[in-house]
Amino acid sequence: MPETLRARLRDLALRALPPYRTLVSGFEQTRARLARIEEEQRTTTALVRSLSDRVGGPVNEGSSGRQFTIRIQRGDFYWDIAPEDFAAFGFADGDALEVQPAAAAVKLPHIWDALCLPCADGTSIRVPPVYKFYAYKGFRIPSHLIALTGGPAEQLEQTGAAHIANFQRHVGIEAGMCIVDVGCGIGRDAFQLFDILGPTGAYVGIDVTPDSIRWCSDNITRRDPRFTFHHFNAHNELYNPFGDQTSMDFVMPIADASVDRIVLSSVFTHILEDEILHYMKEFRRVLKPSGLVYASFFLHTAEALEAAQTKGNTAWLAKFDIPLGNGLFANDPTYPRGAVALTDDAARRLIAAAGLRLDRPYLKGWWSGLHETAEDGQDVMILGV
Repeated sequence: MPETLRARLRDLALRALPPYRTLVSGFEQTRARLARIEEEQRTTTALVRSLSDRVGGPVNEGSSGRQFTIRIQRGDFYWDIAPEDFAAFGFADGDALEVQPAAAAVKLPHIWDALCLPCADGTSIRVPPVYKFYAYKGFRIPSHLIALTGGPAEQLEQTGAAHIANFQRHVGIEAGMCIVDVGCGIGRDAFQLFDILGPTGAYVGIDVTPDSIRWCSDNITRRDPRFTFHHFNAHNELYNPFGDQTSMDFVMPIADASVDRIVLSSVFTHILEDEILHYMKEFRRVLKPSGLVYASFFLHTAEALEAAQTKGNTAWLAKFDIPLGNGLFANDPTYPRGAVALTDDAARRLIAAAGLRLDRPYLKGWWSGLHETAEDGQDVMILGV
């Protein structure tokens, strides 16, 4: 081949190759981008399906809480955050809070001076008008969560210490025991066990209030791994209005025959007959042969109700005049789970049906004012296997 022709062909090839390589490279990059987009679409579809299954229907702004924002006012500064960011926000004592838009917020459950707001992950949060903290044992505890335990922050120490003293007096607590606290709330009783449980001891707290369990896990468990907390997302009109389970779904995250003591402070006072029986059956499953249950409740008797009208020690009038059937009575027709009482016959029937036994006569409660001396605020059933 003549040299001039070879040179011309080489020149043409050199001019043609770069665009060709660029075209191939661009095609490969485009194909890679499309693959990433398809993968993101698959991931998003799976996430939406998962959320939809969790909330029982299509995920939308109305059900996930995304239509709401929370304005946090601190002096001259403010932040607008999504409900999902509420738990991680660095609140200062005295921050003023407002859920927006106000027209939609008024339709949310307003319980004990806080708005209950759903989150996209299937949980919920409580938004008080002012965020306050209570300093206790080196923790900064949200005051609106302490209020859910039935008393002001200033009574946290007194009430928790009284509970543990009763548990020790009547069922005994030893350093190496596994203690399960059903309805643990913000950890009122857990704080009192820090110096009682030893290195081999364990505490498991269970509650339906997501905010309380989240706080306990982020603060108490982080400081002391002997203490663990589990959220049970059961619907409760007062404590978890957006819960997507029922008490009948309750399964304790605990192995069979592994628990020494189960304590329940005012849990049977907030659930109904079939739910109480279901809980008792779970207790029967996880208790060791020597295990005991300390469960407070309202014992429905004519004498107690008569005394409650004039000498009652509750902050509300205890009437328990709304029959729920089979020996159970509610105090409020609007919120039947707000306070529930059981007759002796009803309590004994449920205990027997669960395969448990009443270990001793009921402990007397001071709630009604009937007894001059009482062992606890509510009546107490102590159960064994």
